[in-house]
Amino acid sequence: MVFPGRLSTGCYVCRKRKVKCDGERPVCRRCVTHNRQCTGYPDAFAFRTYKPGSTHKTSTEDAKVSAESGPEHSNKADAGVLDPEDSELSLCSTNLISEELGPLVPTLAPCWESQSLGYFYDQFVLHAQRSPCEGHLAFLPDLFREKGDDPCLKHAVLSVSYLSLHNVSRRAELYANARRHYGLALNSLGTALSIEGAYMKDEVFAAALFLSMFLDISGDHSYVANPHIPGIYSLMQLRGRPPRTSKYGRVLFGWAFTQTQIQAIANNQYQYASLPSSINMIYEPDFIYRSGIITGKISEFCNSVQRTRETLGLSLKPAKSLRSILWRALCILDEIDTWNERIPGHWKRQCLASNPDDGPPEEPQTPRNPWTTCFLAVVQATQIVFYLQVIACCDALDDLEDTSTPEASPHSPRHDPYGSDDDSSDEGPHSPTSLYEIDLEGRIEDLTDSICFTVTTALGRINEATGAFQLHPHSKLGNSSTLLWPMWLVVNSSFSTAEQVSLCRKGLECIGSTMGYRLASVLSGNACPLSPFGMPPQSASALSLPSQ
Repeated sequence: MVFPGRLSTGCYVCRKRKVKCDGERPVCRRCVTHNRQCTGYPDAFAFRTYKPGSTHKTSTEDAKVSAESGPEHSNKADAGVLDPEDSELSLCSTNLISEELGPLVPTLAPCWESQSLGYFYDQFVLHAQRSPCEGHLAFLPDLFREKGDDPCLKHAVLSVSYLSLHNVSRRAELYANARRHYGLALNSLGTALSIEGAYMKDEVFAAALFLSMFLDISGDHSYVANPHIPGIYSLMQLRGRPPRTSKYGRVLFGWAFTQTQIQAIANNQYQYASLPSSINMIYEPDFIYRSGIITGKISEFCNSVQRTRETLGLSLKPAKSLRSILWRALCILDEIDTWNERIPGHWKRQCLASNPDDGPPEEPQTPRNPWTTCFLAVVQATQIVFYLQVIACCDALDDLEDTSTPEASPHSPRHDPYGSDDDSSDEGPHSPTSLYEIDLEGRIEDLTDSICFTVTTALGRINEATGAFQLHPHSKLGNSSTLLWPMWLVVNSSFSTAEQVSLCRKGLECIGSTMGYRLASVLSGNACPLSPFGMPPQSASALSLPSQ
């Protein structure tokens, strides 16, 4: 059957209602105006293949074309090879090449490179409205168009593109191409970095990030911590604050920091989550830079806690060390509260949007951008790690003061967050509230609720009838990859409910098996109970977080 024309590009709701859709992303204006829950748009990337019966219908026409086109075209037809530009492999079906075609598939010669890039762009390039970060890899089409001839960037992007398509289509040639381009990208990157100043090139930095992404998509490294993280961290430190002359410097830095921060903290590799000094010295940093600066301070705090934990039994005044750490925690708490208060209003409404199962909202729904809430989930997961550390320090100090009266002080953090060693406390007009008066456990529970809400709106939910995790039609790998570590933290937190743990664990399993992001499968099978403060820390590559 001949394809009659272009398929409808309207959202699912407008197509079902048979009305014209304006195509506004991420949700159409018609649905917003009429208070309807816009469930997104069909997958724009797909393949269409020849059907087995179609070859008989067109054999006579093919013979005529072969005779008129001369021997060159005749040889192509005899060999069973089709020009990709003349084939019917197009964006008009939601299915990949069907395995049911059997021996007919090898006779096609599709352009795997174009199809792999198209699938990767569709799944990972996400645009965000009214966001300083622009979205997830939103810069990639322009960067690849301008710098795609650079061998570092070209092979790195092709490696993740081939691997992403292989993970859902299971084509052996795609996997072979992915591995080949990964090796070429490694060699090209090593050659490029041997040239002085090459690290300042955006295409070189981007290549290192895509190589890191390759290992996460493949999930084949023997330990969960990505081995490319130290290299990316070194490049971030060398590049420093993105120069204004760099077109992609800022967005690359944002992607690099988002990619490394939660993974470094979750794996106790705190040294790789700190920012370059040039970032910390920015005068009046914007909202995005401020989140990075706070995360860097959280990482330094966690690193201090780890060192204190190693020397706690050897210190002459362990309680004094803990009070000093808790004083730093109080300063970070103030910065977190200030940051949370300054979250843009349209970002806050993303997290407060009503659940579609609760019925139609009373007011027009705020257009939801899944990537925005996924980015906030990473920030929220980092804050949970911080609160867990603070609770562990407070409990450890309580234990010391209960068993050691000489070290006890009337001005311990329970009464004075500054932890002064004498009987006089410096209670000035700006004295902060005691740590023990802050409901840290309540904050953890609220943040966990927010992360799970993001999972259900951006990714999917558990089907009550089958108990299986069901992906939303609009779910994308770009959002899923951003949610991996927040979901893993929820699974391993003692403050999570059984329903929350089940949601995130099944979500990770679905991302790994159905969506093909293999790191998710590794994380879903690596449950790690959060260790108490007094236990020795695990190795840098181990999955370990402190608990209450």
